[in-house]
Amino acid sequence: MPFLRSIRQYAPDPARPPRRWVLVLYDQLRPQHPLLTGLAADTGVLYIETSAKPARRAYHAKKLVLLLSAMRHDADARGRAGHPVRYHVSEAWYDEALQEFRDRHGIARVEMLAPAEAEVREPIAALPWVVQHPNSLFLTDAAFYRRVFPRPGGRRLETFYRAARKATGLLMDEAEPVGGSWNYDAENRKPWKGTPPVPPMPSWAPDAITREVMDLVRTRYPQSLGTVDGFAEPVTAANALRAADDFFAHRLASFGPFEDAMVVDEPDLFHSRLSPALNLGLLDPLGLCQRADASYRAGAVPLASAEGFIRQILGWREFVRHVYEEDRTLYATTNALDATLPLPSWYWGERSGLHCLDTTVAHVLATGYSHHITRLMVLSNIATLLGVDPHALNHWFWVAYLDAYEWVVTPNVVGMATYADGGRLGSKPYVSSGKYIQRMGPSLCAGCAYDPARTTGPRACPLNHLYWDFLERQRERLARNARMQVPLAALRRLDPAVMAEHRAGAATWRTAAQEGGGAATRE
Repeated sequence: MPFLRSIRQYAPDPARPPRRWVLVLYDQLRPQHPLLTGLAADTGVLYIETSAKPARRAYHAKKLVLLLSAMRHDADARGRAGHPVRYHVSEAWYDEALQEFRDRHGIARVEMLAPAEAEVREPIAALPWVVQHPNSLFLTDAAFYRRVFPRPGGRRLETFYRAARKATGLLMDEAEPVGGSWNYDAENRKPWKGTPPVPPMPSWAPDAITREVMDLVRTRYPQSLGTVDGFAEPVTAANALRAADDFFAHRLASFGPFEDAMVVDEPDLFHSRLSPALNLGLLDPLGLCQRADASYRAGAVPLASAEGFIRQILGWREFVRHVYEEDRTLYATTNALDATLPLPSWYWGERSGLHCLDTTVAHVLATGYSHHITRLMVLSNIATLLGVDPHALNHWFWVAYLDAYEWVVTPNVVGMATYADGGRLGSKPYVSSGKYIQRMGPSLCAGCAYDPARTTGPRACPLNHLYWDFLERQRERLARNARMQVPLAALRRLDPAVMAEHRAGAATWRTAAQEGGGAATRE
């Protein structure tokens, strides 16, 4: 039976209407939803499925399948648990869709958790009959952030992270960090050379609800990036928990040492790949962190692996949300490096001739995912070196990745990845030559026509040209950045003839980025 017909069986009984209605959004699908307590029959649950969201951005087809299927599964589960359910389908944005629901059913008041995405939260805030409760699905709130950073100025992860560790007790030995150090990032930078073996990533065959959603996305949203083919993500809390079980049992121990490694044939390596489910609310971030803590204390995983995983969730995920909320106006337009190049067609699938970029983009277009180092040091690094508009890159990440939502993608891309905020979030631009990619992901270079070990000549890696050209173009802006003094000193020592070759090579690649195709055709 089609979902929209079957869900009607959970419509409220006119003889006993629910006492209250709660709107559950697409990213609030927590089984233990804080507003859905007490007798199920007393609380009606409302869901809004609107075509206005995919109309606003041509999201990856698999992202739409994940979001819609997870929401439909949650609605079905709430109905089975005894809640009256209304599943409202609309073509309007969320505030107008809520008004449609109210007009159709005569509802006087709706409660909800405050939406994480401001573009959803702010229009709904104008509806006086909708009550937005603080969103408690995260680990920290605005008051905690203000206690950590009571005054204006720069914001650094390490300050926030230490305060969050103390507040939660995670990996703490009373008032001190377990092991004597707060951060073991320096131990988590090994390239993977084939051992230990990478366990298979769990996958889930689409059930009837998901297959129906796949057909819907395929036919109604043909403009979407990628395809629905091969969709195998967990779309229920139960399966998301099984994915977490698999990670803690088979991959967390090796996650830490190889956290920054990049491998073409093993793109997920030992990463959890839990962020798509986590950002939909299917998993509890505190529960995940507590399991990592317990795994270390039980001797099952090294401290560096447990700490690295906890830092991603308790540290970075929480931190960037607060920074973005504090400076949303800034992040809407900031472009500290004056980068204006349009996003190259390479990011939409045209081949550039750079093996690292082409293989990473192909994987993202096929799956809607890659781990954080390929995002930072391949996709964002190359865009930053070229001088791509950070907001164009941000839009691409927002539509391309399963786990990308406004509050998490914008500070990561516009702040951390491209330094477009001028150092508000990160302490330096995360740029590198081809040598870093060769060291951490040699397979990304193995099939390339260019050699990262060469800095001059026709086979010199273009990232080497672009890196030195970037430093020269940005040297005045970065002159007072303490972490950039070593590369800037190296720039000053560079032979003028070599620098001239870098400058010319970079110009060739920037032209190719604007016109399409690889630069090899122009040499």
